[in-house]
Amino acid sequence: MEQPLVIDKREFPGGYVVQLKGELTRASEQDLLGRFTVENEQIRFLALDLTEVAYINSGGMAVLIRLARTAKKSGTHTFVWGITAHYEKLFRMVGLTEWVMLYPNEFAVMQRIEALGQQ
Repeated sequence: MEQPLVIDKREFPGGYVVQLKGELTRASEQDLLGRFTVENEQIRFLALDLTEVAYINSGGMAVLIRLARTAKKSGTHTFVWGITAHYEKLFRMVGLTEWVMLYPNEFAVMQRIEALGQQ
C-alpha cells in the first residue's frame, strides 16, 4: 500500500530542514515542488532529511534532481542525509550527487553548514 509523502519544514539561520516521510514518487512532485520553491526564497542552505522515506522510485529521483538543480541555480547548497546504502548507490548512478552533498546525519550537515556560513 502506497504511503503518501508527508513534508515537514523547519527554518534555521540561512535555510531550511525539510523532513520527508513516506514514499517519494512522481505523484509527490507537485506537493514537494509546489510547497517549497527555493528560487523565490533566497535561502543559502537546503537540508533534506530522508530518514523516514520508505521508497523512492525513478519518478521520485527525478523530483529530487529537479529540486536540487533549481536550488543550485539559485545559489542554494543542498544536503541530504538518512538514505540507505542502496539509495546512495542509486543517487550516484543517476548523477544526483552532482547537485547534492550526502552526509550520514543531521549533525554532520549542520557542522558543514556552519563552516560554509563562516566563509
